[in-house]
Amino acid sequence: MAWKKSSPETVRRFDALARVAGAERGLLFGCPIYTLGEQRYATLYQDRFVLRLAPDDAARLLAKGGERFAPIAGRASKDRVVVPEGIAADTRALKIWLRKAVRFAQAS
Repeated sequence: MAWKKSSPETVRRFDALARVAGAERGLLFGCPIYTLGEQRYATLYQDRFVLRLAPDDAARLLAKGGERFAPIAGRASKDRVVVPEGIAADTRALKIWLRKAVRFAQAS
């Protein structure tokens, strides 16, 4: 599958929702990311939100249709989950999951 660059609209939405006090925005392989300290908690990968979550929260999001983040085939991340489209489209639900990712980054 060909690489799909994130749309400007999705990047603006990602920035508006993922930014928290003290976070730094950066790029990783051309993808927008947010970090707290050294902990990356949110990534926008080809228009999809990816969150780094505590194991219990990752399991819950996977049960709701999330997928393990695997930018390289066969190399899935243990703690990064692609947010299901239904949750990503629901700003209120997405904010709940983003807060979980922020809390996990702050605790790490």
